[in-house]
Amino acid sequence: MGRRIVVGLDGTEYSAGATQVGIQAVRKFGGSLIGVAVVDSPGIEASSRGAGIGAYEYAKHTREQRLSDAHQKAEAFLDQFERDCQAAGIHYELAYHVAVPLQALVDEGRFADAIVVGSRTHFRFETRSEPGDTVRRLMEVGVCPVVAVPKGSALPERALVAFDGSIQAARALRAYMYVTSSESVRRSITLLHVCEGTAEDEQVQLIRAQQYAGAWGFDVEVLNRTGRAGDVIAEVAGELAPCVVVMGAYGRRGVIQKLFFGSTAARMIEREQTPLFVYH
Repeated sequence: MGRRIVVGLDGTEYSAGATQVGIQAVRKFGGSLIGVAVVDSPGIEASSRGAGIGAYEYAKHTREQRLSDAHQKAEAFLDQFERDCQAAGIHYELAYHVAVPLQALVDEGRFADAIVVGSRTHFRFETRSEPGDTVRRLMEVGVCPVVAVPKGSALPERALVAFDGSIQAARALRAYMYVTSSESVRRSITLLHVCEGTAEDEQVQLIRAQQYAGAWGFDVEVLNRTGRAGDVIAEVAGELAPCVVVMGAYGRRGVIQKLFFGSTAARMIEREQTPLFVYH
């Protein structure tokens, strides 16, 4: 199949891990890996402004130095990506953008099946030393599935799908199965339903999801647990590790939405417990 997987490159260990996960995915499931390097020209311009003649000249010199350095680093990121892909023997493409990092990745994601990034990103490496918010914003935009990869992760064989019966959860499940399906590789999915009361329709949708995933050739296990959704998902992810957690960005009652964009998801990413596969 002609899958296209985009990986964001920022020169960090997180980016290197995302690249390796992307390479492993393409080797197992086929397709192409697109390495995206970004020169954050708008950010560099904004951080190098000055007032007055002296300040203006200094700001101009600083801006030119930062832009030159950023271009050199971006080229180096792509060179390393190319070497990694050639060593792995996979099909790859190189993408070079001079733009806001988020916009560059969204642009590449328009015609991609997934975007893989480190769980901590440093695309604004010329102007900021702390991690940026690109992961969260990519998942909010929802141009395609986003995979956030902790440092040192490999491609897990098992997936834990947080399934609440919502349309968004079904979309995330379908997207994950499409990206990872293969006639030669048998994979496992655990459908986790967190019970927070009586919801007969959710059980019906859970059975349908089990049947659908099984028809795609996945080994399917169903778990029903009680408790707070965020705590239960984190607990089960620990039990099944290594695994990738698959979820929709928004849930039937907002449970997954609160999980992901709230403090629980922030803790999951901060702990670097497991890769996250999120889709609207």
